[in-house]
Amino acid sequence: MKRLLAAAVTAAALIPAVPAQAAVDPVAALKRQFVPGHGVTISETARTESKRPRDGQVTRMAGSVEFGASGPVAADVVFRTIGADDSRQRWISVGGKVYVQAADLADDLPMGRTWVLMEHLKGKVITSAQPVDVLAPRTVKALVSHAAGVKDGLRQGALTLAQARGAGAYEGFRYRLGLNAQALPDRVVTGQSLTPGSRSVVETRLSGWGAKVSVKAPPVDEVITYKELMAEKRARAEKLRQAIPDGSTSSLGLFD
Repeated sequence: MKRLLAAAVTAAALIPAVPAQAAVDPVAALKRQFVPGHGVTISETARTESKRPRDGQVTRMAGSVEFGASGPVAADVVFRTIGADDSRQRWISVGGKVYVQAADLADDLPMGRTWVLMEHLKGKVITSAQPVDVLAPRTVKALVSHAAGVKDGLRQGALTLAQARGAGAYEGFRYRLGLNAQALPDRVVTGQSLTPGSRSVVETRLSGWGAKVSVKAPPVDEVITYKELMAEKRARAEKLRQAIPDGSTSSLGLFD
């Protein structure tokens, strides 16, 4: 037995030590995902919590984001709001332009048009309702560096107003961050106070990193610009005004 133990010790001494694997940098891991034509699947639940239940609201989002060499360049996502004002909106961001398709706009659209080009959002990529861009390296860096600890596998912390602005947000917030085995974000939860009696909680989940994604713009003949849409609404209102006898508009309550 002593000989066997001695042989085992000797053999162990001859095995070269394996260096500890260096921790993967989440920021570097995220940047490596920025490959044109590839992207990530994103889903989200945003809750407005209030002391008055009727004021509460839930918005769910799901879709995909396409990357370029330096970050998101396109996205196709659908938001569904559940609550006092149920609604569905689909947003497509591609080629530096943003298009929206929404039920509450349908009645104002001319025949054959189903999409509105939002000129004022030129250059934006609509991906989330989070207070920060969870796909931005500076955001991930801030969430990792300011984490106060880890609980249930999630980094937890809070960003002050100054720290939040450095991460691209307008207000401070508390957060939880989950990273997968490749050090890529797979879960981000943020909480912000809205008023003394309400707050917002947004949970974003990311999956399918590296999958091929190709976002297409809506057909040109189905698109109207927001500026054109507003001009048409004004023209219809003016036509209606002219069709109503003088002095009758106020009694109808149309133009008060």
